[in-house]
Amino acid sequence: MTTIAPKPGFDWNHVTWGKPDSVRSALCSYCSAGIPEHSVPLILWTDDGHAAQFCRKCQRQWWGMQTYDEGNDE
Repeated sequence: MTTIAPKPGFDWNHVTWGKPDSVRSALCSYCSAGIPEHSVPLILWTDDGHAAQFCRKCQRQWWGMQTYDEGNDE
C-alpha cells in the first residue's frame, strides 16, 4: 500500500469535505476552482465516507503530482 501526504503548508482545516453519498461537486475542495468534466481529480475519503477532491493545480501544488495531456496522434 502506498501512502501519500500533502506538502508542508497544506492546511487540512481549509478542506471542504462532502457528505457521504452526496453528488460529487464540480469544485476543488481546497481552492474552490472548477474541475473540468473530463479531468480526473485526486479524491480522498475518510473512514466515515466523507470525500474531498483536488483540482490539477492543487494536486501539483500540495500533493506533488504531475499530470500530462494526451497528444492528438492524428
